[in-house]
Amino acid sequence: MTRSASTCAIVLAGGRSTRFGSDKSLALLRGEPLLAHVLRACAAQFPEVLLVAKEPARYGSFCGDARLVRDRARVSTPLAGIEAGLAATAAEVAFCCGGDMPFAVDAALLDALFAALEGHDAAVPVSGGHLQPLCALYRREICLAAATSALAEGPVGPRRLLDAVRTAQLPWPDERPFVDADTREDLARIASISFPVS
Repeated sequence: MTRSASTCAIVLAGGRSTRFGSDKSLALLRGEPLLAHVLRACAAQFPEVLLVAKEPARYGSFCGDARLVRDRARVSTPLAGIEAGLAATAAEVAFCCGGDMPFAVDAALLDALFAALEGHDAAVPVSGGHLQPLCALYRREICLAAATSALAEGPVGPRRLLDAVRTAQLPWPDERPFVDADTREDLARIASISFPVS
């Protein structure tokens, strides 16, 4: 599958940030909120960007042209955010990433994921033996139905969705796209990594 198909990016923000100690999406990285870096990278690659959060309005001042989508699920799990984003778009394929992952939008990785998606419902990178469901592609129609069904069982994560659909697993040697800011130490590590020149 090529990127010429109907696509969008779904960025998940506003999780509990328990280990970070405050809303990590609002933490400053090089003078602006971490989430702003992710949204800008997505806007450069996708015609539509959706920002999904329990309280999306809190990010409105720097979300650019991203469409704000409220995650209304009672459970707090990334899968609920993915479901909300898939329900809010008409795009055939969605790239989902976390709002604390400033390197997730990697052109080479995206090209490889779109190629891997051919004949599958989802394409997910594998790094260090671990699936990376918050840096993955999902076909809207089948994955929305599977996410809704999985969430009916309770607060399950995105891996439950990946188990329920035809998922292509793509080994990826570069860990940089999957670096996220779970802690303040992680944010300091992110700040020390060179950003790609745009």
